[in-house]
Amino acid sequence: MLIFVLGGLSAYSFFNIGRISNLQGSDKSKSIGEAWEDEIGADSSWIVSLSCLLTPLGAALTYSIILGDMLSSLAQSAGLTGILARRQTSILGITAAVLYPLCNLSSLAALAPVSMIGVIGMVFTSLFMVFRAIPGGAYCAATGGSFLSTLAPALQPSFGVIGNNAYSASILILVSMAATAYLAHFSAQDFYDGLKEKTVKKFGVLTSLGFGIAALMNVIIMSAGFLTFGGNCKGMVLNNYSAKDIGATISRMIVTISLIGSYPIFMGAVKSSFYELFMKGKKVSERMNKIVTTTLLGALTSAALVLKDAGLMVSLSGAALGSAIIYIFPSLIYLKLTKRLIAEGKMKNTVSVKAERVFNKFLAVLGVALGILGTGVTLGVV
Repeated sequence: MLIFVLGGLSAYSFFNIGRISNLQGSDKSKSIGEAWEDEIGADSSWIVSLSCLLTPLGAALTYSIILGDMLSSLAQSAGLTGILARRQTSILGITAAVLYPLCNLSSLAALAPVSMIGVIGMVFTSLFMVFRAIPGGAYCAATGGSFLSTLAPALQPSFGVIGNNAYSASILILVSMAATAYLAHFSAQDFYDGLKEKTVKKFGVLTSLGFGIAALMNVIIMSAGFLTFGGNCKGMVLNNYSAKDIGATISRMIVTISLIGSYPIFMGAVKSSFYELFMKGKKVSERMNKIVTTTLLGALTSAALVLKDAGLMVSLSGAALGSAIIYIFPSLIYLKLTKRLIAEGKMKNTVSVKAERVFNKFLAVLGVALGILGTGVTLGVV
């Protein structure tokens, strides 16, 4: 229920960002930072731009960590050992051979087939995990599952151990992870502009379908993972499955392809926010673009070589920055924009407009609360 509710709130704010430019009367959609500058002021717009820089940067770091895990598991499944099966080797190899060239592409249109493979692959992964969650399966301790002997103790199913319940503060970690799972808001204007014969209604349909499917898949994967491994579920749940499990190996391959296809999108968002923040109004040369790409990718790769907990990165990024981008910034822009339009007589202050303004005030307050509490719980302060 929580995942669906948060998905609905995230979908609304994503839709809100896309239609803000339409309400402003602009032909081309604007980034959150540009919309903030127009409605609230240029003096504070750097806060939004910095958040939109750090958030996809955190997501890209998470992807690098997960790619290291996926590729090292695939290497072990292929029978490789030693340095060739280490996650550090996998991260360095995939970054140099694949990610760097893709992040330097001038157009991401070529990645469309990869994205479709990723979508199909996640459906396969969901079905595979549901199959493995069936009682009496290959990971069932009660029946001596065939893959249990290939797992380390920390990866084996653990049930019946009393821990934090659904009403404890730890639930905020899930809320923070959900913020990251639904976070595509820094590119909402690109999705809107990419529609053929774009309209607010068509964008609303796109948003509803996209976030609805994402919420459903999140619930299926979370439920199947927990029903299989219980309290020993890892932040990246595919790490729980045996390297000898063919279905898990296929899932890892597909997830790897999906992550590779998505990585340049996050890097594109990082670079756009970087240029908006530090090179506003200046033309970016191809040479400068490559320097920025090399520097950012090098920093991310270095961090991924040291950091190992993808779950921590997902929850921390979602709590600290995701809450601001999803709940706070779009709501404040909408409130300021509608207040101006009503004062100028360009928008009628109808009952629905009043209700939506109240709802946006609620979202802004919710974002502040979730950001503070979620960060505190993730870091163990609360």
